[in-house]
Amino acid sequence: TVRPDAFGPVRNAIANKRKLRVRYQSLADDTTQRVIRPLALTCFGRVWLLSAWCELRNDFRHFRTDRVERLTVLAESFDDEPGKRYEDMRRAA
Repeated sequence: TVRPDAFGPVRNAIANKRKLRVRYQSLADDTTQRVIRPLALTCFGRVWLLSAWCELRNDFRHFRTDRVERLTVLAESFDDEPGKRYEDMRRAA
């Protein structure tokens, strides 16, 4: 589980536009492995969300950090692409 005290690598990945591989357990207890483009970390009360472009779903997704079982910062970086940026995610909300 990714705890707030371990957010340094996530913040660095956001700042340096580095992709992440996450193993994620949904609220329905389905576990998936995904490659994501991290865009933002947001706190809602006690819950932290990692907002990202998900390459598996080809869409924006929000991952509860307490449900991320494993996280790896990849060597692969990404460029801002129209439709996949933080600003695009905010407009779509």
